[in-house]
Amino acid sequence: MADIHQRSAPSREKRTGSIAAYSGTVSALWSEASGAGLSQRVRTFAQDQPSDLQRAFSLLRTIRGLGIVVHGPAGCAATLQAGEGFGAPWVVSGIDERDSIMGGDRRLRAAILALAAAHRLSAIAVVTSPVVVINNDDIDSVRLELADELGVPVIPVLTDGFRTKVAASGHDTAVHALFKHLPAPPRPASEDRVNLLAIAESAEDAAHLRSLLAEAGVSATAVPRYGHIDDIVRAGQARLSVSLDRDESNYAGEALRSRYGVDYLELPVPIGVAATGNWLRAVGGAMARGNQADGVDRLHRRRLAIERPHLTPPARARVFVHLPARPAFAVIDLLTDLGLAIAGLGLTTVSASHNPSLQRLAEQTPDLAVLVGEGQAFEEVNLVRRLRPDLIVTRGQAAVHLLRLGIPVLDLQRVPFFGYQGVVRVADAIARRLANPSLARFLAESREARYTEGWLGKSTHWFIKHEVK
Repeated sequence: MADIHQRSAPSREKRTGSIAAYSGTVSALWSEASGAGLSQRVRTFAQDQPSDLQRAFSLLRTIRGLGIVVHGPAGCAATLQAGEGFGAPWVVSGIDERDSIMGGDRRLRAAILALAAAHRLSAIAVVTSPVVVINNDDIDSVRLELADELGVPVIPVLTDGFRTKVAASGHDTAVHALFKHLPAPPRPASEDRVNLLAIAESAEDAAHLRSLLAEAGVSATAVPRYGHIDDIVRAGQARLSVSLDRDESNYAGEALRSRYGVDYLELPVPIGVAATGNWLRAVGGAMARGNQADGVDRLHRRRLAIERPHLTPPARARVFVHLPARPAFAVIDLLTDLGLAIAGLGLTTVSASHNPSLQRLAEQTPDLAVLVGEGQAFEEVNLVRRLRPDLIVTRGQAAVHLLRLGIPVLDLQRVPFFGYQGVVRVADAIARRLANPSLARFLAESREARYTEGWLGKSTHWFIKHEVK
């Protein structure tokens, strides 16, 4: 549930019971999940780990009409230097040692005013950093005063960088802030429109799903990712909210339902032909467009049937998949349908809500190696070296260090994989990478060794320990 009246969103550990550290087999993980429940674990060593602050930035920077003020030292804004798609204007308050002791109100005020003077904005988000959270800097007095002065909402996004080991908690924090502090839309009455709840998906994937709904006669707006501030305000007037990845969109869907009464339809991820058809028909049916949605599904299936003979990658090639949980399970189904075998699985997090998928995998491939975590390059390199798959399917930074192992990598941050187009694009990308692995081989020939053999000889999970209560 999402309680929009609370100061901020709870962490994913508290809200969903997610864990972010595990190494073992899928059967052992399923046995734990189906028994006493998943146990929280800690890493006594962590090479790297994304934070809730970074995930909040990744979402907020895509929203048009929004300006971002990072309240903290200059380095806390480094993540905003790069990212996908539109980049919201931003400034950083740049507090120093003295400000961290005496208070950074003066610098925060100056940063907000500078941003408002340089850009015409519909809202401003003030994102807190670990330093100001530790020092309990009061941002409310400054933001409330300037909201009145500037005539635009100034929204507190209360991230801290250390409260959670699940970086995606930052998505919930950003969503909570937007729906709590933006003005309520004009009432009455709902519009005959769908909120397509995009939180971490690519712009191309979101656009494809919107176009499929449009073919079925359903009007949809992607929010909050890729939307305008006005779209987010109007989200409370929509007739229905629909999930893409329910792990990410659940908080937004529940927040809209609790605050505005917007119905929320939580569906499996639309990856692969069958899952996309089921998703499309479910949304169409909820919007009284069931027949049109069924017709769109049949049309795209016929088109895929024509292309399918040209899409098949080499049979039984072994693939290691490392993605967020729900997309990972859906991609496994897609790869299996394409005739590929799964060599190992990496998940950023896992929770009890994934039990049905864990059970199915445990029954099919009980010895399948599973690694749970994000940003731990040593763990991934260690495990993948042992498994020696023919291909790695992942997203984002992991693609870089895994490619250096000499194994072709498909980075789904650059290749759309949702919907019907995803089937074509993924199959084509896999076939090309398996047919021509020269880039991976070239990078593997580098003399630079990132890890010693002694280090890599250790167990993948020697430093993952059960959390002491």
